Amino acid sequence: MTESTSLGQFIDRNIERTLADCTSCGKCFEVCPMPAYAPGLQGKSAAAVVGGILDMLRGGAGSEDALEWTRICTQSASCIPACPEQVNPMMMLRLARMAALGSLGAPRRLQAKDDPEFFLKILAYAKLQLSDEERAAWHAGGAAGSGKS
Repeated sequence: MTESTSLGQFIDRNIERTLADCTSCGKCFEVCPMPAYAPGLQGKSAAAVVGGILDMLRGGAGSEDALEWTRICTQSASCIPACPEQVNPMMMLRLARMAALGSLGAPRRLQAKDDPEFFLKILAYAKLQLSDEERAAWHAGGAAGSGKS
């Protein structure tokens, strides 16, 4: 028989593991496709942004850059294979988002968007299929295949 784990225990265990294993090297931020679309994050120190995320997981305020990265994360999972410490950076950002929304006891620093059609949009977007070229361009921050120059 397996022992059941509550959601709170799962969250706490993952925060502890992330804080213990992450070295703030910033490789996850460096491969993330989203900072290219956030002018405020372009050229920022990857290690400093990740350090801000870790501060949020410790219950601190984090940095404005960390908060912005948390806000724009689309969970592309590009970050997961980039981590040399085998931390799951996608989970790290999900946990930081929970903290920023005030769900882990810290003051709310990020406003959630109330969109009653959110899940319908996910279903519609999931039906879109990108070619390998379009996916590579998206990850590189380019507009290949979009007709834009």
